[in-house]
Amino acid sequence: MTLTLNDPLPSDDPQENTQLAASTAPNTPPASTRRQAENGQAPAKPHRDRVIDLLRFGCLVVVVILHSMMSAAVLGPSGTVEPVVALSNTAGFAAASWFFQIMPLFFIIGGYAGITGWRRTRARGGTWTDYLRARLRRIVVPVAVLIGLAGLGLSAAGELGVSTDLLAEASLRIGQPLWFLAVYVGLTALVPVAVHFHETAPRRSLAALASAVIVVDGLVAVTGVTGLGYLNFLFVWPLVQQLGFFYADALDRPVRRFLAWAVLAAALLVLVGLVSAGVYSPNMLVNLNPPTGALVLLGVVQLCGMRLVHARLGRMLNAADENVSTSEAALDPRALRTQIWGRVITWGNRYGMHVYLWHMSIVIVLIGSLGTLAQAVSFVPGASDFVLPEIGSSWWWATRLPWLVAVMVLSSLVAMAAERIPFPSEQRLASIGRTIVEVAREMRGKGSLDSDSGADDITPVASQAGADDVTPAVGCPRLRAAIAVGTATAGVVVALLVGIAPLIWTLVAFGLLMVSLILSAGLAPRDARVIPPRRPTGR
Repeated sequence: MTLTLNDPLPSDDPQENTQLAASTAPNTPPASTRRQAENGQAPAKPHRDRVIDLLRFGCLVVVVILHSMMSAAVLGPSGTVEPVVALSNTAGFAAASWFFQIMPLFFIIGGYAGITGWRRTRARGGTWTDYLRARLRRIVVPVAVLIGLAGLGLSAAGELGVSTDLLAEASLRIGQPLWFLAVYVGLTALVPVAVHFHETAPRRSLAALASAVIVVDGLVAVTGVTGLGYLNFLFVWPLVQQLGFFYADALDRPVRRFLAWAVLAAALLVLVGLVSAGVYSPNMLVNLNPPTGALVLLGVVQLCGMRLVHARLGRMLNAADENVSTSEAALDPRALRTQIWGRVITWGNRYGMHVYLWHMSIVIVLIGSLGTLAQAVSFVPGASDFVLPEIGSSWWWATRLPWLVAVMVLSSLVAMAAERIPFPSEQRLASIGRTIVEVAREMRGKGSLDSDSGADDITPVASQAGADDVTPAVGCPRLRAAIAVGTATAGVVVALLVGIAPLIWTLVAFGLLMVSLILSAGLAPRDARVIPPRRPTGR
């Protein structure tokens, strides 16, 4: 199969593939699309942008490289392996952070994907729950697989005698990348609302969020209470996501290069000025937690840069002539380059999330293996320093390339294996949810009958209504969707803040994620589900 710039790339979610196939079918535009055109709204984009997919995968690679370079270990005074953070105090690290701090770009791309995905869903007559169901499954399933397997692995390591302190450190390090997904789940749930404000009052929405960021940063500066900065989780990332909405709309218009360069230079100058004045840290990683306005300005710089190179990258990724024969294409270097990049993008779309989730587990295992080897050869003079070199030494820098290659290769292999782990389908999860509801209804009915002995005539009627209407609020699709988002976020937060060891925390986090998946699976349209008949519960 030959992929072109306008072809949708395959997804790891069958529901998403079905939606993409439907969105590209040559049917008459639906009424919702025509109404968007009449109202001046941007129409739904029916295809995925390969440039966006490539940039998103590139951001993942940068994150893996950064985390791998900053992860190291040393042998403590007692000979124990102690994980440490490398490079943070290295000269030039703060300046380098301006280049590898790509989280704003991540959220801009997320905003682009969110608005295009929602417009596709809306154009087909879909609802918020339809949009959320597909997105939640794509995010939550890989996280559930990671937490379940990593938690079991750490528990097994504890049984084999690994120290509790090392297990606790490994648990927190494995959960380190999950903060992004916790925020992303919340933003995904709010995309329809955010798009509404973007389409009705784009500039005012942007100004309101920017003002809130400035107020929070000002309060932190005036009061000195750093904890107030965490309020910016509610404003910084929604604001950066909103920039992604503007980017999605701008792709249909010609690039105004002078304006893009002017905005890029202005944002960069303002950021440099605020950093020089001491308002923000020169280390962009420090500005990440809690997030500050520095990341918004950096996001504007990255957005403008992406706008300037988007067309050129698009030509590179679609340089092959679709009309040439296969033999001619094999001899055309441009066609070969396009095919290679196409395969990279396809691989990244399928396995990128797993690489992001599993790379810290690989780093922890490698560090533990090197530490064990260093302990084993410590009786040989200089051998332990050879295995675990002093951070920042010449030998340490010389080993960074093979270290990165090892992390990348192993992360890729584990990602491909994790993607193939069987997981209950959406239909099976929906069936489990219906079974749970039926059991609850049966228990509610029996409980009502048991409590009705000797009651007056009005009690059985109330009892019957309660049995037939068990958990009516949870049956509301919007409320069920909100609960699904809440439980998914809670599961990720448990793994992020508490960790997944001891095993009880694995069970808690995994259980919350499964509840989220079961609830979201039940959001499928009623005509697409088989609803079993209710069992009689009356006397």
